[in-house]
Amino acid sequence: MTTEQQKKELALFRFSLIAPVVSGTFKEESKMAYFRSATKEPCLMPDGRLIRFSPLTLKKWYQYYTTGGLEALIPHNRIDLGKSRALTDDVCQQIHAYRQTFPRITGKKIYEKLIEDGYMKKADASLDTVYRYMKQADLTREGMPPEECLAYEFAHANDCWQADTTMGPVIVYEKRKRQTYLISFIDDASRLLLHGEFFFEDNAINMQHVFRKAIQKFGIPKKAYFDNGCSYRNTQLEWICASLGIVKIHTKPYVPKGHGKIERSHRTAKDGWQNATDWNEFHCLEDVNKSYHEFLDKKYNHSKHSSIDKSPKERYLEDFDRIRFAEESQLYEQFLHRITRKVTPTATISLFRTVYEVPQQYIGYKIIFRYNPEDMSEIYIYEEETGQRKHRILPVKKVDNAKRKRRPNIDYGRMDGGNSDV
Repeated sequence: MTTEQQKKELALFRFSLIAPVVSGTFKEESKMAYFRSATKEPCLMPDGRLIRFSPLTLKKWYQYYTTGGLEALIPHNRIDLGKSRALTDDVCQQIHAYRQTFPRITGKKIYEKLIEDGYMKKADASLDTVYRYMKQADLTREGMPPEECLAYEFAHANDCWQADTTMGPVIVYEKRKRQTYLISFIDDASRLLLHGEFFFEDNAINMQHVFRKAIQKFGIPKKAYFDNGCSYRNTQLEWICASLGIVKIHTKPYVPKGHGKIERSHRTAKDGWQNATDWNEFHCLEDVNKSYHEFLDKKYNHSKHSSIDKSPKERYLEDFDRIRFAEESQLYEQFLHRITRKVTPTATISLFRTVYEVPQQYIGYKIIFRYNPEDMSEIYIYEEETGQRKHRILPVKKVDNAKRKRRPNIDYGRMDGGNSDV
């Protein structure tokens, strides 16, 4: 893992501690009261360390975020100080991975697997050292008591959204059978199905496409509740949620009960629409999605829901004045992916097999580029301090460059960058 990745993870970790204050979802009487409550116990860092923070530290991070956004939470100093010498970062992370994959595994077996799988040697650390770390991180079976499973409901629309993927119908597309997948979002309080679409692939890009459509139509949620699939657990989605001030939470592994509402809505859609449709008449995703959206608009969202005694659309509109919306241009910016590339001596970078031409003043520098994964015809450079777009980067045209006259003795240090297209 690179230093840049570590810094981004630490920025997202800091945001997770102040997220309830950013979104206004904390239950304490004041922000400082929340900061004091959040720092009562040590926090598990991304690298596996347990560190206790002071309330003033969280207050400082909150002030950084309100003035400079998520970029202001990225540390500028070293983040590898104070790490355990007995257990490396890889070993600590693997201990957590073993516990998540095998909830009933013993500490002794974890120690044996660490050695068998090549993460450490027997001479590196003793079984007692692993036991002590597991106890500090609450990874022992005694330290992980079963939690209550209670029915819950948020008070207002857009307090929390749930998202999930389910298998859809099989259709004949281009003379062969294709499995479809439905990715959808539901509002917890109103049971409104915000947006859903069928795809041939269940992946992160399609999921984020549905997420953006839901926000465009129904505003920004305070929390988003996802499962642990790779479509829902990735750094790009974490940056998107953090940039919009959304608290991103996940179901615990092997404990999917909290996703009951979205799973129940999928069953309703299958019983009331999918299982009563002749799929031999459908030969493209556009027709499948059109039929599904007609079902949502005419039946599901406008039919009386037994749990709330009214239709989801009626319940959602009761809280309309409380909902925070985003301009479409702002939403587009926040959903751009981020990637770091070093600019070559020929002022180019390669991104997903496409070569882009970068302004000459960036030669030799590592730059964070942003891009729309659904449209790679152009990518962008943003000003880190202001968050404003600085350059629009286009694919290189080598034939055109061969005809262009070179400009000698350019002082790139005096170039202001501007907003030119490249």
